[in-house]
Amino acid sequence: MKLRFLIPVLSIFYAATAIANIDELHVLRVAAASGEASKTTIGKQAASNLVLSSQFSALSNQGLVISHKLSHPNADYIKLHFKNVQLAGSAKLVIRNPDNTERYEYTVNNMSLATKDTTLGDDGISSFSAMSISNDSVIIEYYPDENTADQHTEFGVIDSYFYGTESVIPANINQNDASLLSTCGVNERQDVQCWANSHPTEFDRSRPVARLVIGGRSLCTGWRVGADNKMFTNNHCVETAGELASTEVWFNYQQKSCNGSTREAVVKVTGNQFFKTDYTLDYTLFSVNDFSSISQFGYLGLDVRDALQGERIYIPQHGSGNPKELAIESDQDSNGLCQVNAASTNGRGTGTDIGYNCDTIGGSSGSPVLAGVTNKVIALHHLGGCYNKGAKISKIWPQVSTYFNGEIPIGDDNDSSNPIARFTYNCNFEQCSFDGSGSSSAGSINSYSWQFGDNQTDSGSQVTHTFSAAGNYSVSLTVLDSNNQSHTVTQQVAVTSDNTIPDDELAKGQAKEGLSGTMSSEVFYYFDVPSGASNIRVTLSNGTGDADLYVKKGSKPTSTSYDCRPFKNGNNESCTLTGGEGRYHVMLKGYRSYSGVSLLADYTSN
Repeated sequence: MKLRFLIPVLSIFYAATAIANIDELHVLRVAAASGEASKTTIGKQAASNLVLSSQFSALSNQGLVISHKLSHPNADYIKLHFKNVQLAGSAKLVIRNPDNTERYEYTVNNMSLATKDTTLGDDGISSFSAMSISNDSVIIEYYPDENTADQHTEFGVIDSYFYGTESVIPANINQNDASLLSTCGVNERQDVQCWANSHPTEFDRSRPVARLVIGGRSLCTGWRVGADNKMFTNNHCVETAGELASTEVWFNYQQKSCNGSTREAVVKVTGNQFFKTDYTLDYTLFSVNDFSSISQFGYLGLDVRDALQGERIYIPQHGSGNPKELAIESDQDSNGLCQVNAASTNGRGTGTDIGYNCDTIGGSSGSPVLAGVTNKVIALHHLGGCYNKGAKISKIWPQVSTYFNGEIPIGDDNDSSNPIARFTYNCNFEQCSFDGSGSSSAGSINSYSWQFGDNQTDSGSQVTHTFSAAGNYSVSLTVLDSNNQSHTVTQQVAVTSDNTIPDDELAKGQAKEGLSGTMSSEVFYYFDVPSGASNIRVTLSNGTGDADLYVKKGSKPTSTSYDCRPFKNGNNESCTLTGGEGRYHVMLKGYRSYSGVSLLADYTSN
């Protein structure tokens, strides 16, 4: 019995016995005690009637825009549901957080970041739910099709939204209540970063594990399996293709430090293909949309054998909606480590499971149980109770092997001698920051090389790049380690525009005035030259002190690498360039402190 069907029955029972104020947590306790697997609820639904009306429109740099702000105090996320949205033609819907660091766009040709609930009549185009925003406020911006904007006064409505908090388990709950929490003894689940130094392999194998938010309110765990676009979770988490269509998959939802409060950059995608499911073995195999954006997080392999009594295991998980945690230690086992306590036991079927005291909790359903000796998945966690239980991969594999062409996935850690390139990014309109410091190697990483998909490059573990225009760019990071091995990862980066000139861009014929810097300081600018342009010139003038001018096409100049450096005293310097079309980078370096300087880039258009 699923929790959503159990709640009404329990409510009637308690009403008949005059017990009032049944909270969701108590229902969860009774559901768990019944022995049935169920999803954990982390969100609630609220009604709304926020109309995308022309009376709220204004002119922007991108044309007419209808703007709203929806807030729900203390919510960790908000997920909006839309009805009757008009996305024909050039119409666009933007959903973002207030500082624009999380942003999703929807057009008639791009709805991959939307989810749909068929029970609400969603068609995924005019009626759908937007990707959740991890904030207690959401900005809604609707840009009508310019050819039909004057034919309507209303363009859709937000009729409801889900809001949620991280955890449904209050701090004052008895941690020894195993029937509810599946915590055997003292809770020993910890943030994955707490294990990064002491257990680097286990930490690395947590990368492919993701948080599932189903239907805007329910929580489970899922994980990538094999190099292709495939993921596992439980059947009791995602039973049907309809449920998958309502599912968000959150990768990299974890703290940056042990017991910290600052999170890594989360990458959210939606469910796509529903391949296969089974009630008895409690698994579902599926794929996601926008696969390229999550491929950097790697994938797990399968250990298709019978587990041995007493062998070591560990479980990466998103229990209770928390940022990713690892269960490695167990105070219920004599060696202090999680292990297989029952090599074969009953689950939803006879002899289908293994049993263990490794700590889990509501929301851990769907987590991989990895064998310590192989670092591959030997069971799929799905039941609690101490023993907690996982369905045997040796039972699941024969049912899904055709989806892998009969080849058992080995995991992306199989060749530990090779480095793994990973990066996260955050864009504020055209200016994007990229962080490749999460890359790893058996040795040390010697270099980070970036390709931004616009013929521009850079180097370093953390870089900032300003794109010249909005669009979708294939950004690649290549790392080279001390063993002279390399690896490249590529992501699609969607860049939007606010049609303003960034601080570090030089506009044709428009001088930047009043520039200043200290001795040895380095400040960078750039400008783009179109095809056919000639008489390309950069001029430094005015002010006091002494700034040196450096110019280079295609990449940032340095003190030893440049196309032009005038070598003059003072601030009256100029460079004439003949490189033609492309991006030119300018560096001002303080030979001495300087102030009041003007910088001008210009060219003759053909």
